[in-house]
Amino acid sequence: MGASYYRQFNCPDGHYNELATLLLNLGGKGITLLFQEDAHDAFSVKTCLSAGLVQLITLCIAFGMSISAGIFIPLLFIGACFGRALALMAGLDPRTYAIVGAAAGLGGVVRVLISLTAIVTSTTSLSFFLTPVMVATLCAQTVGNWASGRPGIYDIILIFRDVPFLEEHCPEGARHANIRARNVMKTGVISIGTEMRISDLVSVLKKHNYSDFPVCDRDAAGFGEGALVGLISRVDLLALLNRPDIFFSEEEGEQTQRLTTSSDSHILEQQKVLPYAELDRERPKLPLPMAEEIGTNLTEEDMIKFIHISPYLQIAPHIILGHASAERAYEMFRCLGLRSLLVIDKKFRPIGIITRHELVLLEELGEEEHIKDEQLTETIVYTNLTPGFKSQFE
Repeated sequence: MGASYYRQFNCPDGHYNELATLLLNLGGKGITLLFQEDAHDAFSVKTCLSAGLVQLITLCIAFGMSISAGIFIPLLFIGACFGRALALMAGLDPRTYAIVGAAAGLGGVVRVLISLTAIVTSTTSLSFFLTPVMVATLCAQTVGNWASGRPGIYDIILIFRDVPFLEEHCPEGARHANIRARNVMKTGVISIGTEMRISDLVSVLKKHNYSDFPVCDRDAAGFGEGALVGLISRVDLLALLNRPDIFFSEEEGEQTQRLTTSSDSHILEQQKVLPYAELDRERPKLPLPMAEEIGTNLTEEDMIKFIHISPYLQIAPHIILGHASAERAYEMFRCLGLRSLLVIDKKFRPIGIITRHELVLLEELGEEEHIKDEQLTETIVYTNLTPGFKSQFE
């Protein structure tokens, strides 16, 4: 190892401080020393245990704070320290147990098996360590599940952020049951029309803190079939409210309607449409305005005017029919990485919305179906073992 890795830290010339060498080397240098230093007296048992405990306490305090700390490298370092200390106490190879201990330390917290084994064996270029690393990771994962009774740290973070995790495949119970998209959707979809009064639009944005709104084929008075024509984001609606020059009065709207009826060639010049480049400049920066801040820049005269929503739509949102299977909705959501999925009826009207929170309920149904299958299997075995009786399932 290079001399720059070792820290003198108040030691005499020609000597290095073991604890300072492990703790003051940033990044993965300390792990590199634990992995590659083959001398048993390079780091004592006391030094390895002290460095691991200090890093563990620091990680418990700093994890989750708004600082650049991380969890991956510290856990590898902690596991390597404890693994090397165990090897020194047992008189074994310290490098081998440092590598296996690092994998076990990280695996006990994140609870992953295959990917972690591949990462450790590939970064150390020790492919023959595949079996011991996998066994250590599996044991750490089992002990972690038994000791805490909770999933891995990344799963817990998703739970805290209220982001349910969806498995790769739809739960088995939901496949066999006759469950439709309309059975799992959330009703009460808030939609807006292609033409809106400014006061109504401001009211919708204040009352409902949704990121996207379906746009239906109806005017400001509520007339129309209500069929879905597109989707518009909250950011774009806030950007439009920042441009009162594109609002129009009721008289101007009637004039535009007459031009449309007469197929006038200058209709596009009569409409007030904001170009995309200007719309992009008007989009508010994060964090978005609070509910009480929306519409504060508008006058009473602006509030009674109207605005066209249709030129700013996303005209091809992801949708699914209400009578489609819940399994199909699950596959669309999972494969396309959607945030939400609109559910429509046979007249193309939005009747609900599906998010992760609705689809995760299918896993509970799958667990109940699995319990029923186990009970059914036990019943079959019991009747087969009873002399003189024939099972109705045979």
